[in-house]
Amino acid sequence: MDLVLGPFCDAHVERFDDAMLDRLEALMNEEDPPLLKWVMQQEEPPPHVDRAFLELVVSDHQARIER
Repeated sequence: MDLVLGPFCDAHVERFDDAMLDRLEALMNEEDPPLLKWVMQQEEPPPHVDRAFLELVVSDHQARIER
């Protein structure tokens, strides 16, 4: 997950307000194996996961892959 969240944080974290940083922290507190499956869209995240924020991470990751 470091290869996914590291570049995402490098690109966006400086512009995040406290609420967005809290959302990032909540996502980073998830276990890596399921989080990777969610980012790779191999599994649906459970209801407690902030899907809107997860989609930001997924979109960023996909854009990096396409480059």
